[in-house]
Amino acid sequence: MITFTSKQHSIRNADLITRKAHSQYPHISESKISSMIGNDKVKDLFFGQMSFEYALKFAAERLKIDLDEKNAHRYVLESLKNGLGNCYEEAKLAELIAKINGQKNIYSGKIYAGKGFAKHEVAFITNKEIKPDKFYRFKNKEAIILDPWLGITDFAGNYFTRICKNFNRTLGIKSYSKPKLQPDFSGKISARKLAEYKKNNPELIIKKFKKIKI
Repeated sequence: MITFTSKQHSIRNADLITRKAHSQYPHISESKISSMIGNDKVKDLFFGQMSFEYALKFAAERLKIDLDEKNAHRYVLESLKNGLGNCYEEAKLAELIAKINGQKNIYSGKIYAGKGFAKHEVAFITNKEIKPDKFYRFKNKEAIILDPWLGITDFAGNYFTRICKNFNRTLGIKSYSKPKLQPDFSGKISARKLAEYKKNNPELIIKKFKKIKI
């Protein structure tokens, strides 16, 4: 992650969240391993012939959690603590970490490019009014993107340029695409619930965290 050396204080501060979301709970990502050893070997490695795509659902079932909008963050924590997770789980964790540390204008969302969903999710910070079911193409400094899975923290314009240039094959998008974000409002957290997460997960507190300004 080269963002750690950024001269922009807001990027460096946001990168603390990105790093913690990726590394706090050691876990396995099917997508990264698939690119290294191939899908067939991944299926053999995880749960016999069952693909990892369904492993998280089984993990939730095993932990007696029904994955729905009311407990999305609980599901994410349980899955990651049990060693299972991908970009969705990391993005949701980044959102939770930011909120635990007092950042309010943080969201998670899906990236769309070209014909549809780019099969990738991130977290983002913005002062713009964000509504469900809307798509957003941010101007460069209108938002900061936190992408724990790819290890990138950057302003929106820079981020989209980077993924189209360097990660287009990984994400299955065209290099000339114009990506946009659709926010994911599942797992809204009340003040009481947030206090519980903070109390029960002190490892997610970032000491001397400064709220990120856009």
